[in-house]
Amino acid sequence: MAAQHDPIHKWRERFARLVLKVDFKPLSDVPFHAATEPIFEGITRSRHSPGVTFRDEMLVKESNGDYGLVISQSKSLDITHRRRNLQLFRGSATLMHLCETGSVGSLDNVGIISVIIPDTEIVARCPGVSGAVMQCLPQQSEALQLLRGYIHTLEKRKFGISAEGYETIRGHIIDLVALAITSRGAIGDSSLSAVAAARLNTALDYIAKSYNEPGLTIAAVASSQGISSRYLQRLIETSGVSFAARVNELRLQKASTLLAETRDSARRISDIALQAGFSDVSHFNRLFRSRFGDTPSGVRGPARAARSWSRSCRT
Repeated sequence: MAAQHDPIHKWRERFARLVLKVDFKPLSDVPFHAATEPIFEGITRSRHSPGVTFRDEMLVKESNGDYGLVISQSKSLDITHRRRNLQLFRGSATLMHLCETGSVGSLDNVGIISVIIPDTEIVARCPGVSGAVMQCLPQQSEALQLLRGYIHTLEKRKFGISAEGYETIRGHIIDLVALAITSRGAIGDSSLSAVAAARLNTALDYIAKSYNEPGLTIAAVASSQGISSRYLQRLIETSGVSFAARVNELRLQKASTLLAETRDSARRISDIALQAGFSDVSHFNRLFRSRFGDTPSGVRGPARAARSWSRSCRT
């Protein structure tokens, strides 16, 4: 009866062993917590209290021989596999063979992204894949950075994926894993579609975070990835929107939001334009009118009137 009310026992027996195909051993008396979030087919983000997840002989018997890439989200992870020990730090990774026993754990809270790859597909891309097992892939590995960025983009995806798009993404993931476990240097302006997709996603994320910097250029974005501006320009154009158009749209949307906010009602339009990333107010006014059909001051007038009317109704 005590075991039935034990949260660790319940999680192990009803979820960990049945779904994740792992077992768990706590390493501290910290209250137990665990969460697993699916990201895409074969990709999960897991978090749990200090402890060790492991595959014993019984779980290994149920394995189909796939490989698993373990990407550390903890400041330190201890891996035991093939009679070897390996320590991973945040952002680093290693490959494990799921038909062999092994363990992953830490005395601190554990965070892991696991990517399960069918053995036939990874072997087709990397005939010597077995030799890559338990090799440390450092956080600064360019291929691993692209893979992490691609997974991050999948986590943010809010819309459904077509069957064709699903297979494309799946192929990209396998290609990026293969590249991560075989690449030992810079990738550069690679023509591999998985690399191109990952670089594009990384560039779009960079633009979304930095669009309000007045000096943002495609050269700066390209430099952040160590690739040429021309190569990045071609990648961005495949999305159907040019670099300049994408940056301007983000800036205009930001300016529109600021103009509509009550706390900004007394601010000069030139200050709002600058905060949104525009250094030329005249250019901003022309783009704003073309995009929204009215001037910034024209948009602000009705917004102010609406707020005044709302306040008078409350009084």
